Amino acid sequence: MKKTNLYELSTSLDLTHEVFQPLVETEHVLIERIISKAHVTPEGQWYDQPKNEWVMVLKGEAELTFIDGNIIRLKAGEAIEIMAHCQHRVSWTTPNEETLWLAIHYK
Repeated sequence: MKKTNLYELSTSLDLTHEVFQPLVETEHVLIERIISKAHVTPEGQWYDQPKNEWVMVLKGEAELTFIDGNIIRLKAGEAIEIMAHCQHRVSWTTPNEETLWLAIHYK
């Protein structure tokens, strides 16, 4: 057993790039913590994931833009389910504090 605090951030954490930290990984599911701070998906790039994703913002705020033009803003405590191959990108995250995400990828 390993105890994890999703809100605890190491002082040595390098946020030059968005941080993806797997918490549980099996053949059928990936649970990860993502840490963003003013990070966005590069312009013109889209996530096109082979698995469904349920993602929740634990702290901060974020904006997801979908290829169909739909934009969803998520505040702390809000979640969204993104079906497999639904192309999307992170178009904004809180610039002055970390945005903590909990993401569950599943078949």
